[in-house]
Amino acid sequence: MDLTTLGLAVLIGLGLLGVDSVLYSGSVAVEVTAPPRTDTLFVEESTLADEFEEALNEITAVPSVVHPPELRSSREQGVGMAVAEAVNFQNVAFALQSEFGYHPDRLRFSLYLEGGALRGLVSGSSHLGMRFQQVMVPGADEPFMAFVQRCALWGASQLAPYSAALYLLQKHAADGNFADVTALAGHAMALLPPTPVSFDRSLFDNVRGLVALFRNDPTSARAAFDAAIADDPSDPVAFLNAAFTDLQFDEYSRAAGRMEDLLRLAPPANRVLLASAYMTLAAARLGSHDAPAADRLLAEAARIDPDSATAFDLWAETKEVEGDAPAAAALHRRALENTATFENYAEVAALYFHLSWKDNQPVIRNRFSNPSVVTFH
Repeated sequence: MDLTTLGLAVLIGLGLLGVDSVLYSGSVAVEVTAPPRTDTLFVEESTLADEFEEALNEITAVPSVVHPPELRSSREQGVGMAVAEAVNFQNVAFALQSEFGYHPDRLRFSLYLEGGALRGLVSGSSHLGMRFQQVMVPGADEPFMAFVQRCALWGASQLAPYSAALYLLQKHAADGNFADVTALAGHAMALLPPTPVSFDRSLFDNVRGLVALFRNDPTSARAAFDAAIADDPSDPVAFLNAAFTDLQFDEYSRAAGRMEDLLRLAPPANRVLLASAYMTLAAARLGSHDAPAADRLLAEAARIDPDSATAFDLWAETKEVEGDAPAAAALHRRALENTATFENYAEVAALYFHLSWKDNQPVIRNRFSNPSVVTFH
């Protein structure tokens, strides 16, 4: 190979490594190792890796206003690294990627036997330099795959604690056992620097408020949402949820004022959040016995987010108040049709609970939720 060709090859290789660094920036490199085969235990490494990664994907797939980390198996290589490996250039390639600023989060899961007993080692590091490691022990009657999923959840809680908290919140919405959620939120918040404004602290205070609503404690919920606003005044979700608790206290003017300020000063760019603001303002108008204003606001909410079941159902309630039964029935039918589509984000109280517009209403669960993906085995 002449020097010109070699120089061209090096330039192409550098370019491909640079592309890899951009494409995989913000991702988590996942590596899984299976235990040696024994008479009582054998699992193929590919099967174990698929199960572990699927558990991670389920955790980060919860709809959220915060973009979750991208999980990438160590089996998946970028083009530049694949070329480098083919010519035994890996070590230099890793050094070059580091120079490009590519420092991915890493998560490693290894199964091994200790004294004949199964153990799981979950370890890794973040791009910020944090390292973690934990030996996991299966429960007495814990199925093998459930153990693998629990290990994945612990690993996710280290690298993506907010995604893990939302996953646990939705997982326990039915049974009401939020001990893991509050413990994870508390641990994550304790690690945050005490800055006056904190995007991350606002997220976890918001989660604390949602847990309080599940526990039918609107007073604690309001305090948590107000804390989230103080943590990050630019977060529209905290304003939406704080107004939600205003409605629970029958403080319709206060809820309306929050939403009017939000829509006037910083209307959310996200259509789901923007529609939720109009819905919350409409509920406040209903509580103040101004059904025509609520009707107009809900028409706008439905225009902004035509997939929202909550908007159409609240609009149906408004038509019932106005005495238009046919329109109410049609809107309710549209709400049911929309249950097959995306409903809302996991951070928004209106996803889980009904917007209260009647005096002295307790916290009531919403009839609609994000649809689950149905799989057949």
